[in-house]
Amino acid sequence: MPKLIETQNCLSAWKEACSYILNKGDGFNLIVHISSPGDINDNHLDEIFNSRITSKITIQNVVNTIFPFKLYQRSHGQDLNYFYDLHEALYERGKRLHRRNKSRWGNYFLRFTKFGTNKENQIQNIIDDINNRQNIRAACYIMHVSSVDYDSNTRIMGNPCLQYVQFAQVGNILNLSAVYRNHDFLTKALGNYLGLTHLLKFVCDQTNSNMGTVTCHSIHYYLKNRRDVNNCIGSLTW
Repeated sequence: MPKLIETQNCLSAWKEACSYILNKGDGFNLIVHISSPGDINDNHLDEIFNSRITSKITIQNVVNTIFPFKLYQRSHGQDLNYFYDLHEALYERGKRLHRRNKSRWGNYFLRFTKFGTNKENQIQNIIDDINNRQNIRAACYIMHVSSVDYDSNTRIMGNPCLQYVQFAQVGNILNLSAVYRNHDFLTKALGNYLGLTHLLKFVCDQTNSNMGTVTCHSIHYYLKNRRDVNNCIGSLTW
């Protein structure tokens, strides 16, 4: 049976999901619904970092894979195409400078903005459609991540874990849903929740929408270093 966790913010989502996995073990079909994803307490986040099961830079790298919020802040006031193109240029430069990076698929935000062989800007298409559409269509805003152009549907490792992101418009509220085929709750899930929150906020800002919820479906989920994670969760004061 699928497991549903309903919680307030990204940090409690990660904490409650890890507690569930520690109790029940790795498995399939974990759905985490975050009602107030933007409600982040930096002191609570620091408590996780202080436990040393992960680091600030590790989480930031995961977040930036979904939405490079610091780069966006630096580009504020510029045309959005400048932001998209700068992100692509910096990513390509990073690959050249770090030849050990053999990733075949880049990062998620690059696929949101430069998808497939034609480099379709999926996120800008959604922003433009929300701003220009006369009638609300709640379930039509989808961004794909996997592509038959360069992904295999049978490859176990190396393909993107995030499969697609969907925005649901309810009145002037935007909600986000995401599906992961494989989800690492030690090194990825917390950064994923935070990155999806930044992504939702970006689209809301560009469409004058109110920020709604984030729902994440982890089709296969797992947790490593369980003793350390258990000690971390036990030490949290919230």
